[in-house]
Amino acid sequence: MAEVLSNSFKTDITRLFLADVRDNQNYYLFVSSIDDFSPSDTIKSKNEFLEKALFGKKILNEDIHFCIPYYPWQVGSTYAQYDDAADLLGQNFYAVVGPTQNDTGDYRVYKCLNNNNGATVSNPPNFNATTTDQIYKTADGYVWKYMYRISDLDFEAYNALGFIPLLSMTANNDLISPADGGGGTLSDVIVENPNDNFGYVVESGGLVGSPYSTGVMDLDPSTNMSEISNYYVGQYIYTTNPNGISRLFDIEYYNYDTNTGIAEIRVGRELLTGAANPVAAGVTQQAQFKIFPKLKIAGDGTNTNTLPGSTAVAIPNIVNGRVTTCTVLNKGIGYHRATAEVVDPIYDFDPEDQTTTDIRAIVRPVLSSDGGHAYNLLDEFRCRNFSFYAYITADDNNQIGDTNTYGAVGLVRTPSFANTAPDIFDNRIAITTNDYEKVTANSTIIQIDSNNETIFSAKVHEVDAAANTIYLAEYMGPYIDNANTGNGDISLDLTLPLRNDTGQLIQINTPSADNVVVSEYIQRTGEVYFMEDFFPLARTDLSREEFKFVLEF
Repeated sequence: MAEVLSNSFKTDITRLFLADVRDNQNYYLFVSSIDDFSPSDTIKSKNEFLEKALFGKKILNEDIHFCIPYYPWQVGSTYAQYDDAADLLGQNFYAVVGPTQNDTGDYRVYKCLNNNNGATVSNPPNFNATTTDQIYKTADGYVWKYMYRISDLDFEAYNALGFIPLLSMTANNDLISPADGGGGTLSDVIVENPNDNFGYVVESGGLVGSPYSTGVMDLDPSTNMSEISNYYVGQYIYTTNPNGISRLFDIEYYNYDTNTGIAEIRVGRELLTGAANPVAAGVTQQAQFKIFPKLKIAGDGTNTNTLPGSTAVAIPNIVNGRVTTCTVLNKGIGYHRATAEVVDPIYDFDPEDQTTTDIRAIVRPVLSSDGGHAYNLLDEFRCRNFSFYAYITADDNNQIGDTNTYGAVGLVRTPSFANTAPDIFDNRIAITTNDYEKVTANSTIIQIDSNNETIFSAKVHEVDAAANTIYLAEYMGPYIDNANTGNGDISLDLTLPLRNDTGQLIQINTPSADNVVVSEYIQRTGEVYFMEDFFPLARTDLSREEFKFVLEF
């Protein structure tokens, strides 16, 4: 038996986690370890990461984002098309059109609604604010739906490791239970056998005179039409005015005059606008027409002629007797289930008759997600990732060590501090001593008690000769904390001297309490959520680092 843990579960977990992050604002970037560090998901490794922390910086809410894989639009690529019957996780069913490929100077994300039977792309969609439904059909046959934009600055700041941020979202994306979208819309109608169906006929021509308010239209066909009464009843007539405006009707009556070559038809209410008749729908006497089999869409969507666009409407595109594709004219609203079929013409189409070449077209409707495309970006993009962005500025360098190296970074949730949680903190111990010349960076110093036992050990991170100060790091060894020092969470004893590698004494200037500065951070606190190691990187007063983390549920 199959078991499926839906992507909705993972998306909601991502929502909950990010909501906690933003509500509590308690995540920090930790920079740790002077030398190499090999992290693992163990208690020992996480403790060691915290013990070797050099400095940390709070990650701001505005620098935390949902994110999705980055699929840039590229000439010659093939993109997967949206399909409500397909698992699209890990597929490039959307593309990002960058500033060198559009007129807007930013990054625009488009969902692929139709890939022209797996064709390669050659023409990117180009955003136009006047496009009402924000659906673009490009010259290469692709159909795209505009989803959202990323400014050039935001893209540069927040793209990371093949991911881009989800921005410009509605409240539905943050809510664990998004507002009910009331069902989906008709996104497409797929022809399952475009090369195998056959026997469909299209009639065309122009109107004779103006249509009547009774629903009657006189047609002047470009070729002779059938002489059989009501031959085309149940099919569609599609009219197009010289200005390009088209209207669609069900044919309810048909008669052909063999003497004049004029066909008379009667139609009902217009299917796209709900207008009562062709006159009310704006059909003019200069309109051209096409007659072709009806594409019937049935489902639970809203169905009312008083609300134009509420009912889904699509038409078949017929080439050389075959239904090759379908065009959605009205997306409709409120659909959860739907069916589609090309209605058999009443006459001269009989796929069951083995003596004919007629083969019925098999079509399948594709519905959008709840609320329509671009209603809920998190669910539509199968989002299960989020990113943290942290950075070290020139001002930050004045508060932390700008020398030596570091070999690991990570994310820590809810570290504790002696006072108000700072935006940035230096985790080194600063000791003012006139014996600073007795130590060098990366050497080890210790303290020994009256029993000749080591009670404190640390690495010298920096020697500031100008200030007679040495900075100590990685000082959290297997020693008993001294309640009289700092926050009571380190073992340094202010009454004892330090010793270098050769045993020379390093005296803390007196009074010692005024010449020792410890970190605000309460050592070993916080939950380590992420760690990463690398070849130790050197820091200088010119260092400006950016850190981008992408996590996945």
